[in-house]
Amino acid sequence: MGRILDSSPLPRTKRRFVTGLVIATCLIGLFLRVYFYAVNRSLWFDEAALARNLVSRSFLDLLEPLESNQGAPIGFLVLQKLVISMLGSRDYVLRLIPLLAGLASVPLMYAVSKQYGGQLSACVSLALFALSPRLIYYSSELKQYSTDVLAALVLLLIVPKCLENKAKPHAFVALGIAGSVAIWLSHPSLFVLAGIALTLGLVFAVRRDKDRVFWLIGIGAAWVTSLGLLYLVSLRHLESNTDLVNYWSGSFAPIPSWSNLGWYYDAWIGLLRDPATLPISAITVGLLILGIFSFAFRRLPLMFVLLAPFLLTLIASALGKYPFSGRLLLFLVPLLFLLLAEGVERVWMVLLRVNRPMAGLVTACLIVYLLWTPIAAAYENLQSPPLGEEIKPAMSYLSQGYQSTDLIYVYIGAEPAFAFYAPVYGFDRNDYIVGVWARNDPGQYLQDVDRLRGSQRVWFVFSHNCSWCTVNEQDFILEHLNEIGVKTGELITSGAAVYLYDLAESP
Repeated sequence: MGRILDSSPLPRTKRRFVTGLVIATCLIGLFLRVYFYAVNRSLWFDEAALARNLVSRSFLDLLEPLESNQGAPIGFLVLQKLVISMLGSRDYVLRLIPLLAGLASVPLMYAVSKQYGGQLSACVSLALFALSPRLIYYSSELKQYSTDVLAALVLLLIVPKCLENKAKPHAFVALGIAGSVAIWLSHPSLFVLAGIALTLGLVFAVRRDKDRVFWLIGIGAAWVTSLGLLYLVSLRHLESNTDLVNYWSGSFAPIPSWSNLGWYYDAWIGLLRDPATLPISAITVGLLILGIFSFAFRRLPLMFVLLAPFLLTLIASALGKYPFSGRLLLFLVPLLFLLLAEGVERVWMVLLRVNRPMAGLVTACLIVYLLWTPIAAAYENLQSPPLGEEIKPAMSYLSQGYQSTDLIYVYIGAEPAFAFYAPVYGFDRNDYIVGVWARNDPGQYLQDVDRLRGSQRVWFVFSHNCSWCTVNEQDFILEHLNEIGVKTGELITSGAAVYLYDLAESP
């Protein structure tokens, strides 16, 4: 299982070119993350709900179950609270930890790539990582997903040192400390750690290396102790939250697996589409499979390190412990990129034995194919940054036109963001009415609105509209309002809107 990729030193000119390319790619990745952070879009539903917990609670209160069905690692919450305590609770401050994690991850991805593959593979995986639309987006969102990626990369960086034949004790000490801390900062880091532990255990058993087995048992004990404490403090609360479990119910793998094979197909395609944002095609799948076999042929333990977290996450999903879906799988994206880049480099090495120009052309085409979507997305987003649920302009418009005798009706989906920003725009809890939650019976929305009939000036605030529910709830309510009153003002923004109605006058 020796290393067969060309690892000979590059000529000085090529070395300078590669160094310049790596630096340029890192700078582009860093710029895109800072740029979308600087856009300072409004907190959307989930962000606002988490922000309210962070702002209103003390450090000790963060150990209790969070309100609004929010869940996040205790270490992440403590870091956020620490920053808020020092710098305040504006949007920039709330998103600072995710941004720093996103920025640190870019050069770290290159360092990890160099440990796992050759120069070409490292450059390809770095480019995929730096330009990934979802990795860029979650670097400026008040959630823990950017930290999940950073924790996974730190662990992946350390483990190759532990796999060396003459691994030094300090490598195991570093892995033990990093793993014990990572669990508190990132829930899915547990899957990466478990994959590492299984791989190291298998390798040391095959080598009959008793000394390394004892080291593994030691760091494993540290991880288990840390996990046990974390479970008592936090994880047991998340596990018992039936609302969260029900929300993600469609993302748990079916048991037995053959009872619904279509679920597994959809789940893996979903992973490639979001959060990996890769082209869905036989080429992509073929490169991933080739990358897996390349690792197996070149350095088998690294293949296990990269594949085990996928399998363990699926097992946890089947047990109803972790959803296999969307943003919760962001920590797996770097592992996918490493496998994909390995496949690209393997194509290059194989074709190089046949014809160098052909190898260069095919490899270049594959790289362009993989990078085209993220490059196009980055360009489009630079032209028109995605704003999500931009409620701040709507609330500014409301505050400028608000009169003391007016009524404010806040649609239930807009409540977390409106409540968070209300003090900024001069409103307190007594100034607005929160609408009912009636997704199973939309008629209740109309009954709720009818209570306001006869009022001359009523503001209606919408965001996080449930357009996928039984009815498009915002349109459903507005249609009724147009039947019972007269619209006298409006401001529609990305994902949010505010309307002023006279309900004392029939249309």
